[in-house]
Amino acid sequence: MKYKRIQRVSALACAVGMVLSGVAVSAEIEEIVVTGLKKTSSVMETPSAITALTGDDLSARGIIDLTELQFAVPSMHYGQKLGNKTIAIRGIGEFNNQPGVLVTIDGVVQSSGSSSQLSQLDLERVEVLRGPQGTLYGRNSNGGAINYITAKPTDEVYGRVKVGLAKFDHASIEGVYSGPLTDSFGIRVAASHLDMGEGWVENLMPGFNDHMMGENTNYRMNLVGQVSENLDAHFSLGRSTMSGPQDPHGIVKEHMEYANSRTNLPIEGTLVTEEPWKVYNNGNADSDRQYNIQNLTLNWELDNGVTIKSITANQNWDDEFEGPADGSSVGLFQRYMKTWTDTFTQEINISGGDDKLNWIAGVFYMDDQKSRDFIINLPIPAFFPLPGRFEILQQQNDVESKSAFFDMTYSVSEDIRLGVGFRKTDEDMHERHSRQIFFTGMPDPVIDLCGGIVETKWSESANTGRASVEYDTSDDAMVYASYSEGFKVGGINESDCNPPWDPETVASYEVGYKATLHDGSTTLSAAAFHYDYSDFQVAQVIGIVGVIANAGDATIDGFELEVTSNVGDDWTLSAGLTLLDSAYGDFLNTDALQGDAGVLQNKGNPLNKAPEQSLNVGIVRNMTFDSGANLALSLNAAYRSRTYFREFGQIDDSQAAYTVVNFNANFETADELFTTRFFVNNATNEAYITDMSTGDSQYGRHAAWGMPRHIGIELTRHFGTR
Repeated sequence: MKYKRIQRVSALACAVGMVLSGVAVSAEIEEIVVTGLKKTSSVMETPSAITALTGDDLSARGIIDLTELQFAVPSMHYGQKLGNKTIAIRGIGEFNNQPGVLVTIDGVVQSSGSSSQLSQLDLERVEVLRGPQGTLYGRNSNGGAINYITAKPTDEVYGRVKVGLAKFDHASIEGVYSGPLTDSFGIRVAASHLDMGEGWVENLMPGFNDHMMGENTNYRMNLVGQVSENLDAHFSLGRSTMSGPQDPHGIVKEHMEYANSRTNLPIEGTLVTEEPWKVYNNGNADSDRQYNIQNLTLNWELDNGVTIKSITANQNWDDEFEGPADGSSVGLFQRYMKTWTDTFTQEINISGGDDKLNWIAGVFYMDDQKSRDFIINLPIPAFFPLPGRFEILQQQNDVESKSAFFDMTYSVSEDIRLGVGFRKTDEDMHERHSRQIFFTGMPDPVIDLCGGIVETKWSESANTGRASVEYDTSDDAMVYASYSEGFKVGGINESDCNPPWDPETVASYEVGYKATLHDGSTTLSAAAFHYDYSDFQVAQVIGIVGVIANAGDATIDGFELEVTSNVGDDWTLSAGLTLLDSAYGDFLNTDALQGDAGVLQNKGNPLNKAPEQSLNVGIVRNMTFDSGANLALSLNAAYRSRTYFREFGQIDDSQAAYTVVNFNANFETADELFTTRFFVNNATNEAYITDMSTGDSQYGRHAAWGMPRHIGIELTRHFGTR
């Protein structure tokens, strides 16, 4: 830990409190009730680092997915790379569609990190828990958990229609209907459609399509009701589709000479560009993605105060995309991938308690079945004497996961509470794949890299626990200390013939402080933490395929501070600060771009997606006119220091410090029937990348750009009682 920095931050926290103590404040900040720890409590009562945003917050800031959410939550990073959506919190993320941050929708676990990005529609709130959640959430929650809670039916009829127009020929429409069906049941239906008519990543090759364009459509139905006096039910159907070239793959640092030394192609005449939001792609790109979910949740309250909750869900995720993958005018290779995923989950929780003891016990079961076709077409004789294709066919990747957990909090006195929890997880895995190389005109493989089909069966188990102590220093403030563990499951590389990689584990030590100040008009949360990170999983591209392996150990130390304050009657200020000090331990690895250098020692290099400093600041000015209409102007800025995407500590593998500024103007008529939002996202047109990959056969470091300046307007008509 960089203690001097922590001392400076502690002084900053004190200074913030002193400044706020001398400012006139008025309205109380709305208390947000969360269920992130599988029990109902407010954010300020939860002994964990958690950020919650209500549906109104999300609408006012235009946050519809993780692209925008990352700039409202401390320590969070979101990126995308060739169809994969990646989330990292406090430097812990995912590889190969194995999440390191778990995502749930109404309590339903998303097995794939990519599918979870398609269903953020008509939300009641979003909860982001930071730190390992291995006891209550289990597998793949090393970095934390993100919970999407959808809006439920209203007691009276309500509806809205929203239309939007924005730069890059974006047109959107959203509709919601909510109301009672009978005295006991209500329904809420929401649907949205976005047509991205013009791409914002320009393809400089004539005749081929741009990127980041296409269509997104979402639908959800929630049916909620009281089956009997003690039993209520929630049934949900959801569907999302996405199509079009939405997987940008541009070059941010060119290394043509190195790549050509490993191919049969000359450098002369090859065109690449490092310009933001531009790419040379010799070919068209496209994608077709579909996600379906069916969910039934039952709550049964027994007469003795015990509650039994069942969450049953079935999910289907089909993900197909194709396009050029070398980022040059040559069209060195074309990439095609199709993934099918079917997931069934069942969770049963039993909870109860009294004034002294609150407890919850549960079991979780998941049957996750995947298959994948990964084909790289080689239209020119660059790697081999003839054109051909490289096929990786994963016929089967089945996982059966079973776990049981228990968690409790006991009040030692009126001010002191102790918590403890434990979870045991067992997993059985079965995988089959093949790797073959074909030449044009030859139906049979010329090279069978694994000697046929590789079939592997293996099992894993993990025990994770937590312990905490909370102390109320006053009626409006608390301190806590906690220890928690998490693990991310192992897996197998379908792109090589090696044995499975092992799970990774994290042990976290955290102390925190939460306070509500000035009669409820200001909230302050602070947390300091230390992670011991073992057997972490790293990804690397060798040639044209990616592989994952276990490395050594790492440490992460950090400090977070969140402040929100209503200043006067019309101003709201908010800020979030994160300081991270991450470092690999003894970690030997070969860099595909420095193959001649042999094995490199990466000890002391920063972890991927773990900037040392992150800061988000927001200010909202509310103005109420004599007519009763209201105008809210908000300005939000998010700063990230240099962010590395590979483990070798090279500047070329990183994104320099950047700041994203968003502006929103929300107008509401006095009768609350019409609302208008004018927005400017990335107002300064900051060019920044969100993820990176590279290999020794490519013309440069490939990355996905964040969106350039985006200007638009939304008009909403409300009906009925809101």
